[in-house]
Amino acid sequence: MEAIIEVLEHELEEAFEVKNKKSLHRYIVLLTENILTKDNYEKEQLKISSDTQKLTEIVKQGFLRMDERFEAANIRFEAMDKRFETMVNQFEAMQQRMDKQAEAAHQRMDKRFGEMQHQADKRLEELYHYMDKNFESLNKKFNMTFTFMNIGMSILITMTILFKFLN
Repeated sequence: MEAIIEVLEHELEEAFEVKNKKSLHRYIVLLTENILTKDNYEKEQLKISSDTQKLTEIVKQGFLRMDERFEAANIRFEAMDKRFETMVNQFEAMQQRMDKQAEAAHQRMDKRFGEMQHQADKRLEELYHYMDKNFESLNKKFNMTFTFMNIGMSILITMTILFKFLN
């Protein structure tokens, strides 16, 4: 930087009439510092721009990787959805089979209950007829016994009256 200052100072002294060398020196120092600062600023701007481009590329790549991961996750979710749909279909088929089996079992039980009810009714009817026969038989026996007792008592009373009358 000192070399640039000396060269510019020498060139300006020869090109113009210099009244104050210190002022010329300060002007050249300010000018060179400003040029160097501008140059450093431009370099930093280029570096920042380059870094920004790199960051942009990194972010783009990150988004692409995220998109790939999301796509892979979507594929997995679609596969899971298919598995769940398959499971739901299997469950519905199993439910329908169970409903059919339950309906068939219900119909068999209804039929069996109907048969048992019919058999029970038939047995009760037979028992009723049997009890009626027994009751009628007992009733006939009782009536006969009662009739014989009445006849026997009548005979006894008549004989007792006759004996008392005859004695």
